[in-house]
Amino acid sequence: MNVEGRIAAEDRREEERGAWVEQERDADLIDIRALVGTLWRRKWVIVFTMAFSIGLTMAVLQQIIPQYTATAQVMLNTRETNIVDIESVLSGLPANTNVADGEIAVITSNQLLERVVDKLRLDRDPEFNPALWPTSFIAEWIQSLEESLPEDVRLALGIGDELEITDAALQAESERLDVLEELADALEVKQRGFSVVLSISLTAEDPRKAALIANTIADQYLVDQLEAKFEATQRATVWLNERVSELRDKVEQAEATVEAFKESQSIGEGQGVEITNQQLGEINSQLVTARADRAEADARYEQVRRRVEQGGLSAAANVLTSPLILTLRQQRAEIAREAAELSTRYGDRHPKIINIRAEIGDMNSAIAAEVRKIVENLKNDLEVAQARERTLAESLGELEDRAFGQSKTSVQLRQLEREAEANRLIYENFLNRFKETSEQQGLQEADARIISKANPPTEPSRPKKKLIVALAGVLGLIGGLGLVFLLEALNNTFRSAAELEEQTGIGVLASLPVVGRRRHRGQVLSYIMEKPNSALAEAVRNLRTALLLSNIDQPPQTVMVTSSVPMEGKSTTCILLAHMSGLVGKSAIIVECDIRRPTLHKTFGIEEGHDIISVLEGAVSLEEAVWRDEATGLSVLPAIQSTPQAADILSSKRFGALIENLRKHYDLILLDTPPVLLVSDASVVGKYADATIYTVRWDHTPRDATMQGLKQLRELGVRVSGVVVTLIDQRRAARYSYSRYGYGYYAGDNAYYAD
Repeated sequence: MNVEGRIAAEDRREEERGAWVEQERDADLIDIRALVGTLWRRKWVIVFTMAFSIGLTMAVLQQIIPQYTATAQVMLNTRETNIVDIESVLSGLPANTNVADGEIAVITSNQLLERVVDKLRLDRDPEFNPALWPTSFIAEWIQSLEESLPEDVRLALGIGDELEITDAALQAESERLDVLEELADALEVKQRGFSVVLSISLTAEDPRKAALIANTIADQYLVDQLEAKFEATQRATVWLNERVSELRDKVEQAEATVEAFKESQSIGEGQGVEITNQQLGEINSQLVTARADRAEADARYEQVRRRVEQGGLSAAANVLTSPLILTLRQQRAEIAREAAELSTRYGDRHPKIINIRAEIGDMNSAIAAEVRKIVENLKNDLEVAQARERTLAESLGELEDRAFGQSKTSVQLRQLEREAEANRLIYENFLNRFKETSEQQGLQEADARIISKANPPTEPSRPKKKLIVALAGVLGLIGGLGLVFLLEALNNTFRSAAELEEQTGIGVLASLPVVGRRRHRGQVLSYIMEKPNSALAEAVRNLRTALLLSNIDQPPQTVMVTSSVPMEGKSTTCILLAHMSGLVGKSAIIVECDIRRPTLHKTFGIEEGHDIISVLEGAVSLEEAVWRDEATGLSVLPAIQSTPQAADILSSKRFGALIENLRKHYDLILLDTPPVLLVSDASVVGKYADATIYTVRWDHTPRDATMQGLKQLRELGVRVSGVVVTLIDQRRAARYSYSRYGYGYYAGDNAYYAD
C-alpha cells in the first residue's frame, strides 16, 4: 500500500477514535432530542392513556350522585326589646364572639337535629337513613357464605357471635341514631371570622332538599331559643304549645276518622244516604212508568192474540196498522179486480187466470208472514217490559234495604262529627290562648335572627367535576409518559445502530432498508438492478466499502455471513453484496453452507444439477458445480441436496481445500451459513473466513438471541468483523431518529436517495 493510503487509513482511525470518545461523553448526558423523539413517536399512547383516564373518570363521575350545599346565615342578637322584663329570669346573649362556639354546639346537637328529622321525616329518606339503603351484591354474597358455613367453623372464625338487636324499641333507637349521624355528617356550622354570624351549610343530593333542611335547622335553632326562654319564664306557654300540637293532631285524627268512616261507608254501601234517597224516588217513578208500559204491551198482545185464535191470521191483519200489511192488502185487492175482469173473458184454466191466482196466494202468504212477525214483536215487547218491571222492583227492594242500613250508620257518623267539632273548638280556643300569650316580645323574640335564608344551589359542591377531570387528564398524561418509558424499557429488539453497538461492542457496517413488500430474494435483486441509485443500493455499497476498510492492509477475501435465528436477511445480504461486487469488476461467488436446509437453489430456480456436496464427494469438479446467472452475473455454489451430517462435512479437509481453491478464482467468497443458535455449522465454517458479518433484523431479532449468538461465536474463536442491520422499515426508523446511525437521508422528509 502506498504512503497516501496509509495516511488516509490513519486519519480514519483517528476520526473513529474521536467519534467513540464523543459518543462516550454523550452517553453520560440526557439526550433531549432522543427523549422528545420517543415521546413524539409514542404520542398516541399518551393521547389514548389520557383519553382513557378522562373517559373513565367521566364515566365514574356519571355514576356518582352530585352533592349540593345550601347555606343559611344566622346572626346572634346582642340587644333585645322586651315589653316584659325577663332579664331577671333569663338574660340575653352577651356581645361576645366566644359564645358562638356554644351556639354551634347547640345547632349540631342531637336534640335540635331530632326536631329536624321529625319535622321533615328524614327517617323516611334513604339519603339519611342507612336502613333504607339497598343491600349490595357483595354483602349478600358474604352473608350467604357465612350462613352456609357449619356452626363450629363459624364459631372458630368468630362469625355470627355478635349481639343482635331483637327489641323493636332498641332497633328503632339505633336506626334513629344512624339518621342523626348521617344528618350531622352532612351539616357544617362555622363562624364567619370574628363576627357573630353563623353559617349553617347542609349538603344533600337535591339542591331544594339541601336548602329546605338548612332553613329548617335555622328555624329550629330559633325555636330552640324560644323554647329555652319559655321553659325559664313560663311553663304555661310551653304547655300551651304542646297542648296545641296535641289538639291539632287530635283534631286531624278526629277529622281523619270522620272522613275514613264516610269513605268506608261509601265503599261498603257504594253511595251516601242522600244519593240513596234520591235513587229511591227515581226508581219509584221509573217503576210506575214500567208497570204502565207493561200493561199497555200486554193489552196489545192479548188483543192480537185473541184475533188470531178466533179468526186466524187474516182476521188479525184487519186490525193491524202495519204499513206493509196495508200495502199488501191494496195490491191484493187490485189483483183480485183484475182476476174478476179476466174471469169473465177467459176460462178458469187460462194461464193468466192461473198466474193471477198464484199472485193472490203469494200476497196472502206475505200478509200472514208479516202478521206472525208483528205478533212475535208484540210478544217480545211484552217480555222486555215485564223484565224491566222485575228489575226495577228488585232495585227498589235493594235501595230500601240500603236506606234502612244507612239510617243506622248515620247515627254513628253524627256522633263522630260532633266529637271532631268539639275537638276543633277546643283546639281553636287553645290556639287563640297561645297566640295571646305569645304576643309578649320577651317570650316571642329569640336571641338570634336569620339574615340570609338558604337558596337552592345551581351548581353541585362535590364532586368538582372540572377539577377532577383536569386531575384525571394530568394523571393520564403522567401514566402515558410512564407507559411510554415502560414500553421502551420492555423493548427486546434493536431499533438503532447505536443501541446495537452499545450492547454488543461491535460496529455496525451497514443498514439495509426493506424494499416495500418485496420479501422474496429474487424480487429484491431485481429491484436493486432496476434502481441502482436507490437507498438499498447505496446501503449495499456502503457495506462493501466498510467491509474492505475493515482491514485496509489486507481486505478480507472470504466472508462468512450468519445470524442468530432464521429469516434475518443473511442470504439476501450475500446476494446483494455479491451483485454489488460484480458491478465494480470484482468476481464474487456465494457458497451455500446451509446444507441442512438449502434455499438458494430455489431462489435462482436451480432444480437439477451438481452442488457443493457433489464437489466435496469428488463426483464433479468445481467448475461443473458452480451455477452462473447470465442476467445478474452472480456465481453460486448451491446446496441442492440436504444432509444431517453438515457439521462433519463442513469441518472436513475437503471443505478447507474447496475454500482454498475458490480463493484462486474469485476476489470475494461469501459463505452463507445457517443461524448460530440453531446449529453449530457457522462456528465450524468461521475458521475458514477472513471476516464474519453478523446480520440482525431491525425491530425483530431479540436482544438476548443476538447477544447469545455473538457470545457463542466469540467463545469458539470466531471474530465478528461487524454487524449489518437488515429489513429496516424506513418510515418507522425515521421516528426513532435512525438516520444518524446508518442510512441518514435515505428515508423521511429529507430523503436524498429516492426509490
